[in-house]
Amino acid sequence: MEGRVGGLIFYRRGNKTCCRSMPNYRPDSQSVASRQSAGEFGKASKAAKLIRHAMNGLWPLPHDGTLVNRLNKTLYSALLKDAANPRGQRTLAPAALQQTLTGFRFNKKASLPFRVNITRPSAARVHVSLPGQWQELLKHPRFATHIQVQVAALSVDLEAGICHKTAVAVACTPLQEGVLPVLELPHKKNVTTIMVLQIRYLNEGSNGQVHTSADLSCMQSGVIAVLLPEKQPQKVLTSSPTARQSFTQQHTTRPQNGKRKQLVTTLPAHPS
Repeated sequence: MEGRVGGLIFYRRGNKTCCRSMPNYRPDSQSVASRQSAGEFGKASKAAKLIRHAMNGLWPLPHDGTLVNRLNKTLYSALLKDAANPRGQRTLAPAALQQTLTGFRFNKKASLPFRVNITRPSAARVHVSLPGQWQELLKHPRFATHIQVQVAALSVDLEAGICHKTAVAVACTPLQEGVLPVLELPHKKNVTTIMVLQIRYLNEGSNGQVHTSADLSCMQSGVIAVLLPEKQPQKVLTSSPTARQSFTQQHTTRPQNGKRKQLVTTLPAHPS
């Protein structure tokens, strides 16, 4: 017998059936610090859910029962890096996301043994390229004939509850060649962008059709970079030398006869 009956809980321990009473949780049973920490962890969990949902439509991953908890803990560690706000009011800053989320693996069975090059040739474009001989550094299935690479850009504002795909670039090459063009994606310089890299293997059958390899343990999927929003240059107002001298302010009045009359008032120069 297992389960709950009224205020009692029945459970098995070895060959014995044990019983205990339901714990009595009251609203004041937790300290203020415990409630604040629980609220922050819930905030990090919601942010992790936004990222997982934004990846819908990308290549499916092998089942991993630890993915949800691993991503929750990663974002919670980013939240703890906020030293400017007190507990319970900490936020997910873009710089903290860059420190903690870069290198996160959605498929923990496959690790990326090389570094991906990311450049910004212009304010609206991002280039992603792999190093030379990159395909030789990866573990690949026995009968794989092609390798396919996909890069996705996720624009995020986790404080506002926003996370969505903005661009996807895909390239495919025979496994023996391993030469890929530079993948180019549009980029918004004023938003935080999570760059996700996926690599999977394909099998070409005797009929010429290409199928995804059934061995998903070799599939790469992880965060290769978090691009921070570029700061907008601030305009600095400077006064010319002539502005420090006396200037003239004109006032226009209308006398009773209906004609305009200009009054010129000379103000003294500002002290330097």
